[in-house]
Amino acid sequence: MMIEFLIFCRKESGTNIHEILADILTTVLQDNLNEFEPEEVQQMITLSIERIGDQDESGNNLNNALIGFSLDLPDETNESETVVDEFAKALIDNTSPISHIVKFEDPLLRANLAQWAEEIFALEMKLRRVLTLIYLYAYQDGDPFDLLCEELTQPTSKERLKPEQMKAALENQFFYLTFSQYVNLNQRPEMKITKIIENIKNTETYENFRTELNRVPVENENDANLLAGLRALMKAIEAMRNCVAHNRRPPRRVVDNYEKAQPLLNQELDRYLSQWLWTEPEDNNGSV
Repeated sequence: MMIEFLIFCRKESGTNIHEILADILTTVLQDNLNEFEPEEVQQMITLSIERIGDQDESGNNLNNALIGFSLDLPDETNESETVVDEFAKALIDNTSPISHIVKFEDPLLRANLAQWAEEIFALEMKLRRVLTLIYLYAYQDGDPFDLLCEELTQPTSKERLKPEQMKAALENQFFYLTFSQYVNLNQRPEMKITKIIENIKNTETYENFRTELNRVPVENENDANLLAGLRALMKAIEAMRNCVAHNRRPPRRVVDNYEKAQPLLNQELDRYLSQWLWTEPEDNNGSV
């Protein structure tokens, strides 16, 4: 398991960075019940990059250095994820030459992100399926490639989506919304004054005018309730999705919030879909 690091340190005369890293790694390995020979620990660390810092304005050497190295933990390492975390923390907390560290390639993080990515993919596809079911029902006489025609929320695509593009991909506008946009569905944009005047002219009664003014795109109560319920769960899903999309380690609070919200949203979508399960028609003899 190979992990890449870059450190910023002061490299004084006689400083042996490789030895410092190996000593800290040895301690962390032993703390997690790993016993390796000193030569084995030395071989786990490979220095790969060195970039020496500039001198100051007076020409004095600042002894700054950027050093890249890889940590190759054997597969049999006990508590490998804890070892990596404690090793990185110890470099900052206990080592005076090293003042900064950044971790890059990390198979452990990649595995966790891949699992979350798979969950989020399945969740978002199910969400798009539910939204499509809702909006195609609400706009049965409308354009299936313009289901957001009355919505404040619009696709994030820089170029205007073309029906032929979505048709070829077997998609619709919901494939171009972000998680943060889903929570704003079923809201019409503020009506412009010209449209208000037009409605006043064409509406026979004040009550009809008021109804049109307050109308939402999805009026079915059951469907509207589902859309409103998204708001309580989407923020946690969006936070995790952003970490996965940008290959960042999610903070503990993001993980905790996601692990609470993800099953709840899944259950809510399943509950909604269960209302429309297909049932086989019976023949004239009463059998299926």
